[in-house]
Amino acid sequence: MKNKKGPAHRSLGEGGFTLVELLVVIAIIAIIMVFAAVAVNSARSKERDATRLSSVRLVQSALENYFNETNMYPLGDLLPLGDSSESTCLGSGGFAENCSSDNSTFLRTIQPTREEGLEGIVRCGEPTRRAFCYSQLVEGESYVIHFELENPLIVVGLQAGVNCATPDGMEAGVCAD
Repeated sequence: MKNKKGPAHRSLGEGGFTLVELLVVIAIIAIIMVFAAVAVNSARSKERDATRLSSVRLVQSALENYFNETNMYPLGDLLPLGDSSESTCLGSGGFAENCSSDNSTFLRTIQPTREEGLEGIVRCGEPTRRAFCYSQLVEGESYVIHFELENPLIVVGLQAGVNCATPDGMEAGVCAD
């Protein structure tokens, strides 16, 4: 009896893989790579949000120290925080591009927002750009910082998109002025 030899049939002595086996292995590897790429992109997005949130909290802490020394929050109306021409630091004179001549420096370097991944909802300054946008309220008794996140942070009550920081904490959505 003759042995049938075709693409799906081979004897134990033959080496190599059939075309179908190779295609299946390649498809499995491709699917694994897609899942890995999605996981890496998600992790990067969450890392950028963690950096943004950390920057806002650092500014809030510096603002409280400023308030404790001056009994008011610094001047600013839709001021883009971290902007190299007007708000890279917070000193005793308020937000400035250079605080080296101030008596006290509350925050030596204000990190600008990481723009990658944002929709550009929160914009301020001249010319307008994506930023953490600071405004003094009630003649220096309060402030708001609007900032944008890529992902919701349910644990701390923040949403993807616009969020708000005030002396009382952070909340999802646009702050009431």
